[in-house]
Amino acid sequence: MTTVVRRRLRAGVTAIVLLFLIWPLLYIFVSSFKPIREIMGRAELFPKNPTVANYGTLLLARTPVRDFPRILLNTLYVSSLSALLSVALSSVSAYAIARTRELRSGILSKLLLFIYVFPTIIVLTPMYQLFTLIGLWDSYYGLVIVYSGLASPFCTWLLVSFFESIPKELEESAAVDGANAINRFVRIVLPISMPGIVTVGAYAFISAWGEYMFALVMINSSAKKTAALGLATFTAEQYIEWGPLLAGSILIIVPIFVLFLPVSRFFIRGFMSGGVKA
Repeated sequence: MTTVVRRRLRAGVTAIVLLFLIWPLLYIFVSSFKPIREIMGRAELFPKNPTVANYGTLLLARTPVRDFPRILLNTLYVSSLSALLSVALSSVSAYAIARTRELRSGILSKLLLFIYVFPTIIVLTPMYQLFTLIGLWDSYYGLVIVYSGLASPFCTWLLVSFFESIPKELEESAAVDGANAINRFVRIVLPISMPGIVTVGAYAFISAWGEYMFALVMINSSAKKTAALGLATFTAEQYIEWGPLLAGSILIIVPIFVLFLPVSRFFIRGFMSGGVKA
């Protein structure tokens, strides 16, 4: 088999896989512009009578129980705080691991991803009891703490490879000039490793953006619901409002694409680098 044939075969297989992955999202996007009769009728890709009524119902029909613009703002607030806290925790811990031989070669660095071996549902009840006891149940801050705690181990593992790629000679030169450890970390390490910082921030943001299980247990007030809980209000035992549900799904998916695509190459680079060194 010649090189040209191999490349074309590889390109063809890649295109088929991408189409298989993108097809559901494309169908959801197109269907969000269909009237309910076409959604419930025969499955067709393009709508015969395209409409934006589903988006109008979603964004304009605001009630105390269902206020989707507010729900999006709630999700943005929680996800942004979770990303900031995760970046702060993981950058400090990753720098300590990367610059301390005992930590890098010890059991601590090897246990960073151990939390992901077990399903997170096993900590759901203890988390609920703990946050109810300390008064953080039905609170954004309790949700931010949970999301940051779940994302920080992976963010730390990912950042270690970025920090290890920074030559120690730069910090040693700054130390000779009188810079202390904090100044070296803030003024040298963080700016150079900014692609990694942005990557872990995006990961933490995306993880919090679409999370449902902890939000369902930790949030009770309708005014504090996040995106996943907001979409659930369009489903019931007897009837599902497919039009607003599809439109809401698109409004939730689009920010993830916009945020992840610019940093995807850094994410893959850090993931592969960390995987090789771990």
